[in-house]
Amino acid sequence: MLRQLIVFSAILLSTAATGQVKDNIVPAKAAETKTDYHQPGSPMPALHVATFDTLKRSKRFLRQHEGDSSVPLTKVLHAKDFDNKGNLIVMMFNPTCGHCEDQTDRFEKNTALFVNTRLLLLANLTMKAYLPDFIKNHKINNYPMFTIGMDNGDFIKETFLYQSLPQINIYDKNRKLVRMYNGEVPMDSLKQFID
Repeated sequence: MLRQLIVFSAILLSTAATGQVKDNIVPAKAAETKTDYHQPGSPMPALHVATFDTLKRSKRFLRQHEGDSSVPLTKVLHAKDFDNKGNLIVMMFNPTCGHCEDQTDRFEKNTALFVNTRLLLLANLTMKAYLPDFIKNHKINNYPMFTIGMDNGDFIKETFLYQSLPQINIYDKNRKLVRMYNGEVPMDSLKQFID
């Protein structure tokens, strides 16, 4: 009987020791991969664009309500709102930047080229007070293929190269990055991406 008790104890202890070894083994975690949105072929990051009706919201109104999150924007657009059969050109800009204004003028003069391609002018939320004058001066709202708004997400954070303004990202109809430009770009260089 004593022998059976010793054998049983040995088996029980070996099982417990084996169980402890298994408990101490930590399975390797899959390495988290962060998408590099600067590489051609990379997907477009999430898009949240806040727009407002500048005719109803004067510069004075915006100054009075600056930073007041209770004042609703007219609408927030997402990637699905930019689904079209052509490319999407996203121009990250500052409404007080002369180069950005010049690039916007180039787009305005070539609106006839934009049949399927859409253009999104995207500014940082901190530029909200300057957008009404920019829109008024450039009449962006007169062209249905152009949208102007503020980044209400992390699009600029994920894609901006911090080299120069404007930065133009071109996405194909599947919303994969085709090309990035920094600074002013002649329309001859952009025409190949506009249909």
